[in-house]
Amino acid sequence: MFKHLTNLTVLYACSLLTGQAAAGEIFSDDFEGTRLSPKWETNAKDSTRGGFETRGRYVHSGKQSFRLTSISNNDHASGSNLRFFFLPGKDNCYFRWYAMFAPDFNQGNLMHWCVLSASRIDDQWSAFGKAGIRPDGTNFAVTNLEPANNWGRRPLPGGMGFYSYFPEMKISGDSLHYYGNRFEPEPPCLVERGRWYCFEVLVKLNEPGHHDGEQAFWIDGKEIYRQTGIRWRDSEVLKLNSLTLDVYIHHANQDNTCWFDDVVISTEYIGPLK
Repeated sequence: MFKHLTNLTVLYACSLLTGQAAAGEIFSDDFEGTRLSPKWETNAKDSTRGGFETRGRYVHSGKQSFRLTSISNNDHASGSNLRFFFLPGKDNCYFRWYAMFAPDFNQGNLMHWCVLSASRIDDQWSAFGKAGIRPDGTNFAVTNLEPANNWGRRPLPGGMGFYSYFPEMKISGDSLHYYGNRFEPEPPCLVERGRWYCFEVLVKLNEPGHHDGEQAFWIDGKEIYRQTGIRWRDSEVLKLNSLTLDVYIHHANQDNTCWFDDVVISTEYIGPLK
């Protein structure tokens, strides 16, 4: 099933790339306003789930960042998010953000974090509510960048990698569902709690009929991982057209917070702030 996927390359030795590209920019937000931009959709409607942060340690640049908190929910799922739609969409996108996990962040075994989604150009919601479903090439494609602690075998929050839905994905262990397939570098790229990182993700959709799609991610300007030869879609009715900043915990037994700042989405590489 994966014969078209090339080797997954770890590139820790890449040189640091700096600078913020203005060309190709679709949207940016440094969270310095008095109100959240109306371009964001959010379920963080009250201060327990999210809001502007002004304490210096939790701000990357300027005077404010944005906090998202998954609130404790007695071992049930809990999440807070910001979502931006850019319609009808693009064939390739770079998504950059700064983030810090709280010093006591502990997601347990399962969580979802930051997402680029491809929905149909005639249905902006076609990529949502599809957990456990394999895409058919015309309805959706999704990839998340998120930490995984490998069932407690890694220091929290874990190693960064992709959690992806695409037509040639493998079936899950229950032989019934198609939950996202995990792709990560070897050795794992571990991140720490209580410090700021610059994350950037590229997703390039394939030309229909070809296995020439890609995904890659950078941390602090270093390319960590790249995967090529992906078939994301079979029709140009699918476009990349939404991003989500998310803190979704499957079994929420405590409050878990991330801070976000300096978000940009573009059709060109962005890189860290100078």
